Parts: sequence; structure tokens; C-alpha cells
Amino acid sequence: MSSKATREQLFPGQRPGETAQLVFHQHPLVMRKQLIIGLLAIVLAILPLDFPQVYADPNVAAWCLRIAIVIFAGVLFYWFHRWVGWYYTVYIVTNERIIEIKQKGFFDRTVSEWQLDNILFVNYRVGGFQAVIFSFGDITLRTYVGDLVIEKVHKPVQIHAQLQAIVLAHGGGKGDPDSSTPFTK
Repeated sequence: MSSKATREQLFPGQRPGETAQLVFHQHPLVMRKQLIIGLLAIVLAILPLDFPQVYADPNVAAWCLRIAIVIFAGVLFYWFHRWVGWYYTVYIVTNERIIEIKQKGFFDRTVSEWQLDNILFVNYRVGGFQAVIFSFGDITLRTYVGDLVIEKVHKPVQIHAQLQAIVLAHGGGKGDPDSSTPFTK
């Protein structure tokens, strides 16, 4: 393989002549639950250090401080673990297919792909107060086999429009908008 071909390859498994047209992640707010749980754990860990009775015995103060440091380090590891899962979960839309790379933790990765010409519909949903305020939602791609649901995407209206244009330009989107069955010719 020449060095020019290596430079043009943007992701592993890219086919010759295949070009990436859209790459996107989930909204960073998917990590909000982990952030809140981690912050509560840190607050509960340092709360005993706020009471003057703890400092009456140096051994108790030392143990409370050690526990707080261990919990803080554990929360940082927990946040980093979740961030790795978010950062390396990516959706790639090429001129041939849609590739979903889902990373869960450090050692669990799932890669799925759907051919563009097999996609019948592209729909989106923005549900709830937080989703409207922070501009995230779900995109559903319906195929003959089943649905690909991309959850908590930032700016789903714009991603939906781009996906729909790409799918229609490459032979997909042949479904009947009033039913879940495709057109018959």
C-alpha cells in the first residue's frame, strides 16, 4: 500500500473510493448523570472533614482524609472511563454506508454498518425540556432489517437534514412516508 493511500484513509476499514461525508458524536450531555453522581460522591467524602470533632483525634482525621482522597481518585477514574466511551463512540457517514462505532469503557467496542441504499426513512425526535434547551435528540434510521437509533445527538435537526440528503443522493429513502413498508414498483 502506498503512502498516499494510507494518508487518504480516514478510518479503519475504509474501502477504496469511499469518502467520509459526515462524522459526528453524541452530545456531551450524555455524561451528565455520571458528572452529578461523581460530584455527590466527592461532597459526601469531604463532608466529614468539615466537622471540628474529626480533628480532635489525629487518627480519625487522617482516615477521613485518606477516604476522601481515594473517593476523589475513584471518581476521576469513573469520569475518565465514561469520557473514553463518549469520545470514541462515533458515527461516520460515507458515500456507501453508515458506520456506528460504539465504545463502552476501555476494552469493549462494537462496530455496526448499514448500507445507504437499504435505508427507508430518516426521522428525528427532540423530547423533553432538557433536550430542547440543550439542543439534543434522537435520530432513527429505518431499514428493511430494523432500526438504527442514534441517541442524544447534538443539533439533531441539522444532522437529520444532512443524513437525509446523503441517503437520498445515494439511493436510499425509497420508503412510503405513510407506512413502514417501502414503495413497490
